Amino acid sequence: MQPLRSGSSGPAIDIVIPTVRKDLDVLPYVVYGAKKNIGHPIQNVYIVAPHDHAIRSYCRKHGCTFVDETTILPITKREIDYSVNGIDRSGWLLQQLIKLSGDVLCEREHYLVIDSDTVFIRPNRFVRNGKTVFHTCDEYHLPYFQAYEKLTGLKPVSAKSFCTHYMLFEKSKVAALKKHIEDRWRTDWHQAILQCVDRTDTSGFADYETYGNFVLSAYPGQTELAYWHNRSVRRPLLKQTWRNVETLAKTYNTLSFHSWNDRW
Repeated sequence: MQPLRSGSSGPAIDIVIPTVRKDLDVLPYVVYGAKKNIGHPIQNVYIVAPHDHAIRSYCRKHGCTFVDETTILPITKREIDYSVNGIDRSGWLLQQLIKLSGDVLCEREHYLVIDSDTVFIRPNRFVRNGKTVFHTCDEYHLPYFQAYEKLTGLKPVSAKSFCTHYMLFEKSKVAALKKHIEDRWRTDWHQAILQCVDRTDTSGFADYETYGNFVLSAYPGQTELAYWHNRSVRRPLLKQTWRNVETLAKTYNTLSFHSWNDRW
């Protein structure tokens, strides 16, 4: 793999990548792409996962910090009751709670969360002219916005979606979001989220949508929006696609190798 290099500037960041065994074949590309293309000094790369020898081994070999997902929150996957039509979505929801826990996990004020199936293929910076850059996409999933409004009591303010499979968080703003939720619900923030999930939908809550809309409301003028330029690719085509990565980088910013995607 030939690197697509970028310079490093702006605030130093940590990177958080929640993952599971099924994404282990993509994870090396995710980490590689982040290290080569994220234009901030990177202090730590945290891989948050269930206890798994193969993932631990990868972390040891590649300078990442393995974090057992059971140590992040006071609840575990087994305590999350979220199934729709027989489909267990507890692990999917747990990963979202993990992403919102970077304020207690990370050392740096800024931490970049990256889904473990999405690879950066060209240079990116997420702080520009003192503003946080949020990437947006064309997705619109109504339950995400309904859950946000129920959870926070605030109307969504973005006409575009933040569900781009990555986002730069700031610990102080994550803490402010949690305080807002806890003041409103008089319970722990994660318990409030569990109460607001649309349990008739397999995707009944969105961490990125929630944080992005809250920041736009609570911190006006502190963000800048940019389009994501992503391409979704079937996972069996990962290695074949990577051979063309420099050409793809002329058009796309990230590639996503979703395990559920059966389309080119």
